[in-house]
Amino acid sequence: MGNTLKRREGYHLSRQANSRGSLWDVLAIVLLSMAVVPTVVSVLIDWLFQLGIVAAPAENLQYVKMISLVSAQEAALLFLTLGSMLSTGWSIKDIKLFRVPRSLDIPLGVGLGFGFIVINWLGEHVSRLFFSLFMDESRVLAMLSQENAVTDGLLSNEHPLWVRAAMGILIVFVAPVVEEMFFRGYAYNIFKKRLNTTQALFYSSLLFAAVHMYLIHFLPIFILGLILALIYERRQTLLVPIIAHSVMNMLVAIALLYL
Repeated sequence: MGNTLKRREGYHLSRQANSRGSLWDVLAIVLLSMAVVPTVVSVLIDWLFQLGIVAAPAENLQYVKMISLVSAQEAALLFLTLGSMLSTGWSIKDIKLFRVPRSLDIPLGVGLGFGFIVINWLGEHVSRLFFSLFMDESRVLAMLSQENAVTDGLLSNEHPLWVRAAMGILIVFVAPVVEEMFFRGYAYNIFKKRLNTTQALFYSSLLFAAVHMYLIHFLPIFILGLILALIYERRQTLLVPIIAHSVMNMLVAIALLYL
């Protein structure tokens, strides 16, 4: 009887937490973490460098800024998400971040990470074909090259070892945890409560693709976000999406650095 009451109370608390928060909270977190905070950090670093407070050599300033901006973006996304959750009655348990892995969770996450590389490649080619219907092929390839250059600029053999190590940690370990907490654990649940499961899957994936600010890669990123949300909904844990996201980023990083 006591266990039954505890389960009912836990279910009630979970529903109560998921009923709080709004779509405006989601948009505010995206705007602040993706635009406002990185801009402020960039201006601050330039100002400190001009004053001589930041003593990094001029040739290393670009690396300091790059690492600082990515770190600031992820930190802002994490703390704004946690802050919004705590202020509206959520807990970490509500987004199912920590749960003892079931037998298939880890291998499923690893397998999805490898599969995402194929999906991304196929999605990129479909997007190229689609945009080629409306644009000159050379223009499409130029846009694709510009988008790939963004990722290449974060991880390159031309960067010093300390830069590659720092960016590798951020991209492979930090970003998957923080982004899955926000896009799947937080945003998806708010969309789901305000709309329905199908619409939540669509809009959370749309948001995930939109914040990357790509055109050619919009479709594959949207598909990846949709699969991650579906897996989260089906497995009821963030562990699988985090592992899949991390493995995919790791494979991309290895390809850029060593292939």
